[in-house]
Amino acid sequence: MDWIKKYQDSIQAVEVGSFYVRPSWSEAKEGKIDILIDPALAFGSGHHETTSSCLLAIDEFVKKGDSLLDVGTGSGILAIAAAKKGAVVDVCDTDEICIESTKSNFALNNQEINKSWIGSVNFAKEKYDVVLANIIADVLVMIADDLINSTKDGGIIIVSGILDKHEKRVLSKFSNLKELKIIHKNEWVTMVFKK
Repeated sequence: MDWIKKYQDSIQAVEVGSFYVRPSWSEAKEGKIDILIDPALAFGSGHHETTSSCLLAIDEFVKKGDSLLDVGTGSGILAIAAAKKGAVVDVCDTDEICIESTKSNFALNNQEINKSWIGSVNFAKEKYDVVLANIIADVLVMIADDLINSTKDGGIIIVSGILDKHEKRVLSKFSNLKELKIIHKNEWVTMVFKK
């Protein structure tokens, strides 16, 4: 029994919008933006509803030349997607392992991180065209003001990791922003706002 092969066969590539997220042992797909992620400790392989919804939001709302901050970057999958769309990307995470994982996934994808730090959005030194946070509702509610303050006027905020039972609570924290899109996938919610 080849356990490595069995494990590799269990990790499937996933297509989301313009993106094709795959492990390194899988083939790229023609006509798609290729994202390589080797499943590791950090969360984010493209299969979870919140990750795929955020990829759709990045596909639609992130433009070439945008400055973007990925808060709670995890594996870096969303930051890599933004970089491949031409954004200048900063990442932060409170977990050092996630920052290391993100750096190695960026290298795997031949992409560059502009800045990275261990910590949260409150350490951001500038304002961004796009601020992205796929965390959990409790944390989003706690850091909502920091997310808004780190976004340029007219900028985009993408938040996810929200179970539908917490949707109203999170929405209320961003009620002074323009709601651009709400994506529901099973019991998970992703929200896109304009400041």
